[in-house]
Amino acid sequence: MTDATGRLETLIVTQEEGLTIITLNRPDVMNTINFTMVREMTETMESVRRDDQARAVLLRAGGRAFCAGAELSNALMDGNIAFQTKDMLAVFNKMYLSILNNEKPVVGAVNGVAAGGGFALVLCCDIVIASDAAEFSVMYTRRGIMSDVGVSYLLPRMVGLRKAKELIFTSNMINAEEAYRIGLVNKLTARETLEEDALAFAKRLASGATKAIGLSKTLIHRGLNMSLADAMEWESWGQGLCSQTEDVLEGWRAFFEKREPRFRGR
Repeated sequence: MTDATGRLETLIVTQEEGLTIITLNRPDVMNTINFTMVREMTETMESVRRDDQARAVLLRAGGRAFCAGAELSNALMDGNIAFQTKDMLAVFNKMYLSILNNEKPVVGAVNGVAAGGGFALVLCCDIVIASDAAEFSVMYTRRGIMSDVGVSYLLPRMVGLRKAKELIFTSNMINAEEAYRIGLVNKLTARETLEEDALAFAKRLASGATKAIGLSKTLIHRGLNMSLADAMEWESWGQGLCSQTEDVLEGWRAFFEKREPRFRGR
């Protein structure tokens, strides 16, 4: 594993076997999100998007919390709060979209509290593995504000309308078992084995058919707002692209040779 950046203030970024590992690195403040983290995460995800060698992402955190949300600032407590909030969210939205819209699959490893903006990071991940010590809260209404950075769009689609309303309206903290039960996370594991289990799953995706996974992710997201006929049309288009890749040939060879495929991501 080699350090891929070396100069980041809020993140540690490393690469291993086609996998880009991003670690939130502000453990002394529960990995709260400041503008530096927003910029570094956005730039890192853009780099991943452009890099053909980067085939999957593991998003994890150092310390006892995954992410406790945005770093609160006294600068917002003045008469221009409405304009400042709108400008701030325009910047934050770019970071979340850089994760959500990235064609490379993103696996989230949640080790502790994920609240507010940290909860939103969980929603942006494609696969979420949580330790038995993880806790989740939308949090926003507890601060007298409504949810943002896509929470009101993504959460109902993951857990259903009524459960999303409950979580948003109450800002209740739920434990890992409840998060798993309602479909917020894919898998539970012991806190001692979280890193190992999440790394293994992320490496599995990094060794998969990268183009096919990326096109599937894109269509799943677009399919949330299109008809069945439109989705089928996009599937036909996507299959045409997949048929031109090296991986589709390897997939068929592996089938006929009765072995596991060795995809190269192209």
